[in-house]
Amino acid sequence: MPIPTLKARTALATELARVNRQRFNEAVAEGFYPCAPPTVRGATRVFDVNDIVTLRVYGRLLDGGTTPRAAGTIACGLRDLLRQHPEAERVVYVELSMGSPSWLLAEEFDRDATHLSGLDIVSFREWRLKYTRDRIVFDLREEAATLGRDDEAE
Repeated sequence: MPIPTLKARTALATELARVNRQRFNEAVAEGFYPCAPPTVRGATRVFDVNDIVTLRVYGRLLDGGTTPRAAGTIACGLRDLLRQHPEAERVVYVELSMGSPSWLLAEEFDRDATHLSGLDIVSFREWRLKYTRDRIVFDLREEAATLGRDDEAE
């Protein structure tokens, strides 16, 4: 099923992702979160559903003790994968002995493999994005409906 084309501005996106907006803005300013949606001076960022999914993963990484720089690098790798596979429901983050970590679709990853692209697999973590994405879509629709009711009341 295609992902709805719902959008959110920074305040709502960070709320749905459970990320402190001030800390997010600081991470973007420091270059720790380079995959933030672009913006121009005086305008707010606009996030699509997968931008918010990515931001939610970033927040979970921070909650787990990952530094903002490392969490941003990891999350932005996921965002790259979601640009190629926007409806991915399960993905795997693979850390390698040397070189850059990799994001793969879960169905493309052999959990018993010891090597990837000729490098030793040190660890991997599966992320199940379906529930997160479904929750974000639900919340965005609820927000849109609430705004619509507020508009009708005026």
